Amino acid sequence: MKHFDGRIAVVTGGGTGMGRELVRQLAAEGCHVATCDVSAESMAETRALALEKAPAGTRVTATVADVADERQLEAFRDAVIREHATAHVNLVFNNAGIGAGGSFIRDTRADWERTFGVCWFGVYFGSRVFLPLLMKASEGHLINTSSVNGFWATLGPQTSHTAYSAA
Repeated sequence: MKHFDGRIAVVTGGGTGMGRELVRQLAAEGCHVATCDVSAESMAETRALALEKAPAGTRVTATVADVADERQLEAFRDAVIREHATAHVNLVFNNAGIGAGGSFIRDTRADWERTFGVCWFGVYFGSRVFLPLLMKASEGHLINTSSVNGFWATLGPQTSHTAYSAA
């Protein structure tokens, strides 16, 4: 893709971190962006920051959705279709992620399952839910992101994050 202006992007986890920066940079290039996160407050801040540098007419929408819940991602998809008046998207960034479930021995099963819910199933559900819209575009890309922490099962001798790395 040589330019982003007039394209439509979906970014999960757009409330903070890498997701927020993706939303900001895409909007600055004139790309319409639909983002989701679990925090309405964080997304409102992201949206305001993105619109500050976006060309006039650029749409940035935000929907509260937990990527670990396929039904919430389906509702997000429906909001994208409605709010962007579209039957396609050009970019899908499965970006949402959390860090928890460090030690398989010391940490709880709930921590591991929540991490896999967001970091593994969030990508799986996001891909399945948005792929039909992506395939309808004349040009489209599916991008699955991880922080650099995905390369290591530990952040140091006392800080493992095995679940994140595995997911």
